Amino acid sequence: MKRIEEKLAKFGIMPGLERTQRICEALGRPQDCMEVVLVTGTNGKGSVAAALSAMLTEAGHRTGAYFSPHIMKYNERFKIDNKEITDEEFLPYEDMLLKLHDEGYEMTVFEALTAIAFRYFADRGCRYAIMEIGMGGRFDATNIASERAAIITNAALEHTEYLGNTVREIARDKSYIIKNPKGTVVTGCTGEALEEVKARAGEVGAGLRVLGPDFGFTIKEARIDSTVFDYRGAGIYNSLRIALAGRHQASNASLAVAAAESLGLGENAIRSGLEKIKHPGRLQIVCKAPLVVVDGAHNADGVKTLVESLDLYPRDKLICVFSALKDKDWRSMLMMIGPKCDEMIINRIQSERAESPEEIAKEAAIHTKATVVMDIAASVRLAKRKAGRKGMVLICGSLYMIGEAIAEARRP
Repeated sequence: MKRIEEKLAKFGIMPGLERTQRICEALGRPQDCMEVVLVTGTNGKGSVAAALSAMLTEAGHRTGAYFSPHIMKYNERFKIDNKEITDEEFLPYEDMLLKLHDEGYEMTVFEALTAIAFRYFADRGCRYAIMEIGMGGRFDATNIASERAAIITNAALEHTEYLGNTVREIARDKSYIIKNPKGTVVTGCTGEALEEVKARAGEVGAGLRVLGPDFGFTIKEARIDSTVFDYRGAGIYNSLRIALAGRHQASNASLAVAAAESLGLGENAIRSGLEKIKHPGRLQIVCKAPLVVVDGAHNADGVKTLVESLDLYPRDKLICVFSALKDKDWRSMLMMIGPKCDEMIINRIQSERAESPEEIAKEAAIHTKATVVMDIAASVRLAKRKAGRKGMVLICGSLYMIGEAIAEARRP
């Protein structure tokens, strides 16, 4: 799978749909062979996509799910009924896209992978394709598909150089995944972000369901490995259990349930799907002595949610392994997570977009003790030693770090 990255990474991010449309025309328009659900939002979209795909699978529908980014390996991005694509299955699709590139089809890495997802799911006879938006909505490669349902989890400041400088502008960009007047829109947006979603749904003529007035939840129990909640919507389901930790997962699950209801799913599939969900890197326990928890929080809104869940984990001290990209509001992230930590260990992501660990540590030192260890694996080893058997290591700040961090944390 590295051939695509090696050949196409130099093209970076190029917003626009024309290239992906042209590629998929050459591939036979696979996006038209399935019922597509588009899922966007600043946070939570991966969990929502994973939950909905699990419920559809439990209902007996062959379901493809496309995620971005991956945590450990590219295979995680392409799943059918929760089974990752194998290297052998991926190879002919990689050859297919690289051949198109050699023939003059322009594409970025994400555009190539998105086209592969559509073609792979269509070839395997998927009825549904649950597509997690990579960035924004309007010009994201996944948005070439006419959606059966559009889910917009929330909107906060992110990718401002591409999406806009205000929450309203970012919500407007995300709302452009709403295109089908016969589709359903489900959202957890509030305030001015919700105004943008409502305006777009009204303009298109799509039905809209909003978390709060149209459906909702009550948390019954928050555990270190799951969340139990009651749901009210088209149906009333008591004591639903989603196999993901964090109180915010009740909100994510409720968005997925509302979408599932619009697709005609019943209680058995909904309940069973939520219990079988698998989605790595979300308050994931990867080691128990010491306790090592990994979370994909990589923006201020995500870290706020993470901090609200730290009380679930008993500990005598907290050591945080942290890194961030330059284009993230990492100072706000440190303001929230720093005071909760006995020490922060800052490393460097292998990316041109990585923020200087020294700059991060300088800011972190305002809130707690801060140490720089450039190497990711070495930073995890040091954190485990400092935590001791009764302490906790929290790994967060960037999705680009946690794959390597998880691998090291699992070593004896």
